Amino acid sequence: MGWSHQLDDDALTAAAEALRQANGNQAEAACELGIPRTTFQARIARAASRGLLGTQPVLPGYVMSRISTRTDKDGEVTQQTVVQKPEASGVFNLPDGHVIKGVSSLVGGDGNVVQQWIKTKADEPSLESIAESIKAALEGFQGQAKPVKPPSRAVETDLATTYVIADWHVGLLAWGDEVGQSYDLTIANGTIRSAMSRLMDSTPKSKQAVILGLGDLLHNDGYENVTPASKNRLDVDGRYPRVLRAATDLLLFSVDLALKKHESVLVRVLSGNHDEQSAIAVSLALAMYYRNEPRVTVDDSPSRFWWWQWGNVLLGATHGDKAKMADLPLIMASRNAEAWGATKFRHVYTGHVHHQSGIEKSGVTVESFQTPAAPDAWHNEMGYGAGRSITAITHDKTHGEILRNKVHIV
Repeated sequence: MGWSHQLDDDALTAAAEALRQANGNQAEAACELGIPRTTFQARIARAASRGLLGTQPVLPGYVMSRISTRTDKDGEVTQQTVVQKPEASGVFNLPDGHVIKGVSSLVGGDGNVVQQWIKTKADEPSLESIAESIKAALEGFQGQAKPVKPPSRAVETDLATTYVIADWHVGLLAWGDEVGQSYDLTIANGTIRSAMSRLMDSTPKSKQAVILGLGDLLHNDGYENVTPASKNRLDVDGRYPRVLRAATDLLLFSVDLALKKHESVLVRVLSGNHDEQSAIAVSLALAMYYRNEPRVTVDDSPSRFWWWQWGNVLLGATHGDKAKMADLPLIMASRNAEAWGATKFRHVYTGHVHHQSGIEKSGVTVESFQTPAAPDAWHNEMGYGAGRSITAITHDKTHGEILRNKVHIV
């Protein structure tokens, strides 16, 4: 891609000649050339700056910037000074990996561009390219998961239990004196491990388990400690690699717990507005870790949406910061036409808002869930507040949802 500041010499010469033939009538000359008058005027101004309208020819690569003329009492020219400057020329080459952010131009009184500033920025990588890069970096690693004994008692083959991982915000730092509840990596680790253990103790012996991350597993997405898009400042406990490891360890703990109770475990970690890239890294790390464990399937798609069919049940999920709740039923139907026609019970799960809410539209229930994390300073200052909990939902292949289990965090 390039930007040129030069006009073709032939076009300028033709404009100058047409003006002479038309005895200075610009409208007639423009009509003769078959171009708009404004375009013609721009060419004439450029031709004049290059000495094509009757002054002494300018030097190659230069244009006239100013003409000073002195006359005698009879009006005869006695002296003429022509100031020349280098012509704006050349082609702007966009740096590799950059996109144009904006263009600012300094325009002279004649309408010509005197100077131009082109602002660029590094191009944002797509989630797909990030996923491929992480995959390539981890390709040489073998599965490290230690074998977990399958359930000792028979499982209920028609049941699937979904453990909803909603907005854990691992890494969030809250000061109790300021917001009422303290929270950091150590507290998060103990709180979530305890809650997940109690939750799995309460659920039925379903054949299938789904560990479903609804986004914002991590509070921050890198070293800057700001939200990726809005750049809102975040209070974070510890360096980014430490937060990333803690979040990954909590999911490993959850998957290993599920393996002890359920025959098969499906893992899906969606991105949120706080962890757009980190969620992909966690998902791919889990896929590598459980590579040799046939009872674990990690769906490491970088898509912002998840769809899954269990008999008569069609489930969907997304973080909730982009598509609106009311639009999700139609999105589900349009993207899953075959599964839509084959199912009777349809649900979409979202996070993001940190509280429990829901709608029903066109036979689809759409709901959000509470977070186990304490509120940070920003949420406290805004007056937001909700209960804290983790939820599990069990579906029967034939009869749909049959049970919900919830562990409250106090």
